[in-house]
Amino acid sequence: MPDNDQFLNDLAEGDRFVGFVALRRMETRQRKDGSPYLVLDFSDRSGRLGGKLWDHVDEFRKTLKVGMVVKLQGAVTIYQDQKEIQIERLRPLRPEESVDKTRLIACSERPVDEMRRHVRRLIESIENADLRSFLRRFFDDPTIAEPYFEAPAGKQWHGAYLGGLVEHSLNIAEILLRVAELYPDADKDLLIAGALLHDVGKIKEFCWEVSIDYTDQGRLIGHIVLGQELLANHRKLDTTVPQEQWDHLIHLVLSHQGTREQGAVTLPMTLEAILLYAADEMDSKANAFYRIIQRSRERGDRWTEWVNLMDRYLYTGGGKKKEEGE
Repeated sequence: MPDNDQFLNDLAEGDRFVGFVALRRMETRQRKDGSPYLVLDFSDRSGRLGGKLWDHVDEFRKTLKVGMVVKLQGAVTIYQDQKEIQIERLRPLRPEESVDKTRLIACSERPVDEMRRHVRRLIESIENADLRSFLRRFFDDPTIAEPYFEAPAGKQWHGAYLGGLVEHSLNIAEILLRVAELYPDADKDLLIAGALLHDVGKIKEFCWEVSIDYTDQGRLIGHIVLGQELLANHRKLDTTVPQEQWDHLIHLVLSHQGTREQGAVTLPMTLEAILLYAADEMDSKANAFYRIIQRSRERGDRWTEWVNLMDRYLYTGGGKKKEEGE
């Protein structure tokens, strides 16, 4: 069968699928007679779909590895009210084959070039010449800029798509610029810099070649400390920002999670820090709510499924599912 253009979440019972997907989970389980079988999860940018392998288990355990791209062929069935794929053929991606990662991982709806220009406009709007020059040089570094404009903001909760990090940072910057109109004593230069830099450590915390996951550094150290290290390394090459202003900037990075329970290294102790924390909370939760609600609306549901991270259902206000062309 030739590859089809459907995505996993678009498949209905009886549909056939042939295409490249990411292997996200592989567990060995036992049948009643003691023989092994494999429980697998596959994903593409639309979501996940599970399946089982009953035969040649030892062979597949040697050739398959979680995190690799595989070519999958099968048909969708329903088991215990859940869709799964009845696997007919499965093999790893071959060296001569390539897959566009945007088929495997969702992308921001905002064009990357537009977000690049937005970041540059914000940097150029900073009045303090030393801070503006530092940000110019920081984002001119390709080891920073290239991953910054591609990285996700999260693995599952918010901004869990390519471009999610820069989209989230720009949203926060725009929120803060509006809030600063109510708090004129807040330093707008620091607010802009804090918005753009607070999550920069996520370029080291996550990997996103096949699917979004944590790096070893990301799990062991976390994005806050990784971000501080990235900034400190650039500080060694560029000491023009006065020390007091630099300390305020680093305080924004270290405190933006708000509480120690949420991962903050230190608690917000400046007006700019508490505003950044509030804006970060607002955008991350609103982004997550929006996407969860939209998925349920597309199914025509008035309420979402139970959201474990928020310990509640979300109301969609949805009516009937929209038909094509509406």
